[in-house]
Amino acid sequence: MIAALMIVVLLFEPPALHPSDRIPTLRVLTGLTGGHLALTSSQIEAALTLGRQGEPPTYALTQVEGAGQPGSRPAGVVYTPFLRVAWASYAREATGRPLRANEVPGWMRAAVVYVAMRAPVETASGAPLFLSAVPADTPTCCRQPQPTLVKPLWMTDDVTALTRFGAHVPFGDLAVIAAYPPTILQPGIDIVTFRRVDAITGEKSLEMRGRLDPDVAIDWR
Repeated sequence: MIAALMIVVLLFEPPALHPSDRIPTLRVLTGLTGGHLALTSSQIEAALTLGRQGEPPTYALTQVEGAGQPGSRPAGVVYTPFLRVAWASYAREATGRPLRANEVPGWMRAAVVYVAMRAPVETASGAPLFLSAVPADTPTCCRQPQPTLVKPLWMTDDVTALTRFGAHVPFGDLAVIAAYPPTILQPGIDIVTFRRVDAITGEKSLEMRGRLDPDVAIDWR
């Protein structure tokens, strides 16, 4: 039943995604995303082949627990156009009817990367969730509005943003999925979900901070 549903979502343009009601900042933006960087025919075929061979990888955003202190768990994962097509191919392979290049829709191969982020480790009931891309180790407390290097094209907490191309939901505490231009995949950038809360010493930021491995940031596909 799940596989059959995947066939439907892979072949048709999905409805526009809307920001979550509980994420009040960084609303949907429009603009150029570098369409000339979309996958080529040969890249699509390579992605389809990868998916037929088994479950594709994802690019992990390593959790950074303090300045220069990477943790052992991922704070988030990244799906490039190549990986989206590979996951779609993997999902279709289970049905016995391989996905063909002419069935890959434009939104799936477009030059946009999807970032799925976990919620901050500490919870703060009622505090709104924010998302920001900042230089590595830059605090998110407490400017208003919070500066960000790159604004997302859209953001949502609806997991169908991932399942529509066959990917699994990567975390039980998944907080937000956002689309970014590929420029986000650079060394030295942290992607952070955070909540601002009042403490005895003043306002503070509760974070889930992720950073792409430098080797991946230089040589992703």
